[in-house]
Amino acid sequence: MNLPTGDADADLAVVLFSGGLDSTVLATHYRLTHRLLLISFEYGQRHGARELAAGREIAAHLSAEHHTVTVRDLGPLLTGCSLTDDRENVPTLAPSEAALRSITIPNRNAFITDMAVAVAMAREAEVVALGVHHTHEGYPMPDARPDFFAAYQEMVRLASRGFRTPRVETPFLGMQKEDIVAYGRQLDAPMDKTWTCYLDRPVHCGVCLACLTRRSAFSRSATPDPTVYENEVQDDPSDPCPA
Repeated sequence: MNLPTGDADADLAVVLFSGGLDSTVLATHYRLTHRLLLISFEYGQRHGARELAAGREIAAHLSAEHHTVTVRDLGPLLTGCSLTDDRENVPTLAPSEAALRSITIPNRNAFITDMAVAVAMAREAEVVALGVHHTHEGYPMPDARPDFFAAYQEMVRLASRGFRTPRVETPFLGMQKEDIVAYGRQLDAPMDKTWTCYLDRPVHCGVCLACLTRRSAFSRSATPDPTVYENEVQDDPSDPCPA
């Protein structure tokens, strides 16, 4: 697919970009109206090599400017989270409150968005965008809620006095993941190149919470899933909380 090239005179959108489904559809969405600057973050996450490789491939596909901000030394300090602490096991087939807490890095959206906002101000970008969204359980991550982003936008206004103030946009905030997949299909976003799994494997494990959510999103949106999974599950993949 040859995507349209953004107008060289268009405003700049700084997109927080993991190489996953949500951020890839988000980048494709903004590419229709803006020039893109995609920012990925390496903060010691155990699946970092896989998702950063996916991010580079997708950025090239979108012909987008792409940078990886490395704060790798932060990882060992983020103890208690299974995504950054090797002593913790990534939960599988268990979307419980304890499992969600295990994969939560408190304040992550705040600190990575702060870095993106600083870049946006330096580059006089119009918008900083995140692909956070609603879930069937509500907003389980504390810094992925509407009230957080409302307060954060006010903080940006105060922090950017004398500079162009970027808008912090979360266009998928009221959407479910299956809605994002359906929209990505409509945009012909390169979802086949994305990486979701929380484990560093040759292919998606298929049973971690991220993989289960991915499987459910494709199933619920009636979108063919291009993902190769290491493990299948017996439960209906359209059920986000298999027993």
